Amino acid sequence: MNTLRAVSSLTLASVIMGSLLACSQNQQKPAAEPAASPEAAKAATEYKGGPAELLVLDVSSGMTDDQFKAFFVDPMKAKYPQINLVKAVDGLDKLLAAGTPPDLVLVSNPGLATILEANIPEDLNPMIKTYGINIGQMEQSVVQQVQKLSDQKAFYGMPFAMNYGAMVYNQDIFDKFGVAYPKEGITYDELLELGKKLTRTDAGTNYIGVMPPDLRQMYWQYGVPVFDKASGKSKLTTDQHAQVFALLKQFYAIPGYLQNGNHSLSTDLFFKEQRMAIYPNWIAAINTYFTKAGTKDAFKWDLTTHPRYSDKPGLGKEVDFHMVVVNKSSKYREAAYQVLVSLLSVDMQTKLSKAGRLSVLKNDEIRKVYGSDNDVYKGKNLQSIFKVTPSPLPEASKYDPKINALLTGEVVKNVMVNGTDINTALRNAEDKANKEIVIP
Repeated sequence: MNTLRAVSSLTLASVIMGSLLACSQNQQKPAAEPAASPEAAKAATEYKGGPAELLVLDVSSGMTDDQFKAFFVDPMKAKYPQINLVKAVDGLDKLLAAGTPPDLVLVSNPGLATILEANIPEDLNPMIKTYGINIGQMEQSVVQQVQKLSDQKAFYGMPFAMNYGAMVYNQDIFDKFGVAYPKEGITYDELLELGKKLTRTDAGTNYIGVMPPDLRQMYWQYGVPVFDKASGKSKLTTDQHAQVFALLKQFYAIPGYLQNGNHSLSTDLFFKEQRMAIYPNWIAAINTYFTKAGTKDAFKWDLTTHPRYSDKPGLGKEVDFHMVVVNKSSKYREAAYQVLVSLLSVDMQTKLSKAGRLSVLKNDEIRKVYGSDNDVYKGKNLQSIFKVTPSPLPEASKYDPKINALLTGEVVKNVMVNGTDINTALRNAEDKANKEIVIP
């Protein structure tokens, strides 16, 4: 076996298509062609290929080896032992240079731009039709984002798990200071007022009201891009860029928020020290932080919707999901399709959800068991987070990660700590990005 494929061999098989078979009714029309009949889909899902070894590259799904085995192998290995999955140990550039491109790529939606640049993704619309996959039963913000990533021309990856914005709050702190709990559908303006009320010093303890999202996340949620494809340059000086930045600045301007010139606060303030009242982030991140801190039973807390912009009702944190991309040049595409079918089964989606990877299916029963493997959310108002819909993301580019790092690091510090004017800071950042990052 090629050493680039060396890792423990894993096997995979497909499982029942569940509720993803057949055409959806009364659903938003997907980009894919009409799905096949259940009978035709069942026949199509029977694997007829021979032995196949699929090289799987995980770019940004964060799938551990144990999870890879549990989610892909153990429940399904009996049916198609001739399909073998190997998890790549090298990155994409090295695999391509060696002439061993991956057959499958696991990637988050913001990272698809890099995979498209490498000319890897296959358009899955024909596969969706042949296998009778009902994408109308998926979270439509996810489906729409996949379509957007191809300019509505293709379906370049099959979503299999997603994240969801949420806000966790320390009820003990609210009770201590006699402040009403945050309500569902809370806006950033309302969150700011809570931050002002709850950032204070009491009996020698400094309390922080809220940790707002970083500037990159706030731009994503508002739909503001940092790169303009038309001009081929970074664009950071629009009114929207300044408007969102000005909102964020108000949180940092709360007396007591900045301490000793430090503008980057630790999550320990909420999860370990219990000195922060409100923490908005991904529901998966909240799960992880409680698990690591071991404090889910140490204080009284609950969940509600992620904050939204006042002029964007019903839209919460930006859409975020993981997908499987099939290499259009792979000689094992039929076997690769079995991987997609397996991941989208109700059984596998339920297992992913229990383990803390939210299902892409709009299925209340699956959502109810989210995170139940460790009971972090037992007795909490988990279902409240779904009262808002994920916000669509702006267009992305391969330059975004470095531009966003510039914004969340140097630029935010210059404004919040050093007192630089927002418009000046954004203009300087735009110039720097176009000189040092956006290089043709």
